[in-house]
Amino acid sequence: MNETPNVFKAITDSVSDGIVLIDRDYKITYANAAAHRVFGINNGIRGLTCHDFFHRLPTPCNINYEFKRCPHAEVFKTGKPVSIRYPFILKTGEKRIFDITATPVMDNSNNKVDHIVKILKDITFKTQTENMLKEAETKYQNLLDNALIGVYKTNIKGHIFYVNKALADMLEFNTPEEMIKCSVLLLYDKLAQREGLIRKLMEAGNVSNYEVDLLTKRGKIKHVLISANLEGDVLSGMIMDVTDQKTMGELTKKQELFFSSILEGMQDGMVVVNRNFEIIYANSSYIKQTKTSASEIMGRHCFEVSHRNTRPCYLVGEECSVKNAFDTGASSKIIHTHFNGNSSKINVETVAYPLRDLSGNIVSVVERVCDITEKIELENELIMRVRELETFYEMAVGRELRMIELKNEIEALKTKSSKHDPGPIS
Repeated sequence: MNETPNVFKAITDSVSDGIVLIDRDYKITYANAAAHRVFGINNGIRGLTCHDFFHRLPTPCNINYEFKRCPHAEVFKTGKPVSIRYPFILKTGEKRIFDITATPVMDNSNNKVDHIVKILKDITFKTQTENMLKEAETKYQNLLDNALIGVYKTNIKGHIFYVNKALADMLEFNTPEEMIKCSVLLLYDKLAQREGLIRKLMEAGNVSNYEVDLLTKRGKIKHVLISANLEGDVLSGMIMDVTDQKTMGELTKKQELFFSSILEGMQDGMVVVNRNFEIIYANSSYIKQTKTSASEIMGRHCFEVSHRNTRPCYLVGEECSVKNAFDTGASSKIIHTHFNGNSSKINVETVAYPLRDLSGNIVSVVERVCDITEKIELENELIMRVRELETFYEMAVGRELRMIELKNEIEALKTKSSKHDPGPIS
């Protein structure tokens, strides 16, 4: 039996939490090693009261206004365990947070609380971590609530658990709470799109930029991109409204089709070249002119296709209308000799026009390539005909002059002979 206190001490000293025994006079009758270490008990505990030692108070905590609850007083009064969270200022000045559990030790003789076992668990780090997590969660929630894109959480059945203000505004609901009362199924213009979304989520677990059409509260159609994750039967993710972009995209496509139709209808070759001198567009006339196919020239350098060069024209001593347009920002016209797909030479007139982006930067050049081979051949033939006519004219005029001179000479001889004519011989 004499070994019992030693066993008790050995057991309690092995516990990392502080353990103290307090009698009815609030005096500490025992403290384990952890309590000694944490609270700085160096000279023993004889005569120390809990309120004096832990809080530096001359009277029990429940008497002091600063402490609204004293677990020891409650245990002595009710005979039941009490748990409470208290801040402590250690002798080092450091503030620590402890979870306190005060458990009664009953006196078997009169069934009264004789002692209290007080266990002090340091939860400072845990509390700090919890506070940091709460702060992070608050910031995250604020971020979601104030995000510019829609954020949501629903389940496969269509029940809405959460939407942020941006999503509620996007779909023309007055508040997120109003939208939460609505079923997801009522928000799809085509339910087949949601079924497709669910299938993809079931297969892959997540999707990105899945395009669907949603209905607003007022019945308008919104073109949106959905990114979602599936965990169990819960979907969560983001929704981006791309209605304006899609409308602009459709308008741009119509404009591109319109201008493409114009370019395709032109008899002259039309080609668009980027700053790397790569062909990014060519109409059918240009393809026909070069006697190639679209796949053979798209993405290739213009100087490769038209000049059979390995370097830009301006680097091999030739003037380049495309280079001039990039450099000056103005149109440029040049007459060149090109090669077609059969390596035959053709004479062309190139006119290059700069194309600018919304910021005014020249990003590409459109070049009109007009085959003037026949025109030059006709001009050369015309020049030859003119020269022949000039030669003939010179010959004809010279002959006429000589005939006139001969006639004049004949007339002169006639006149001269008449003067010397002796008359008829009688």
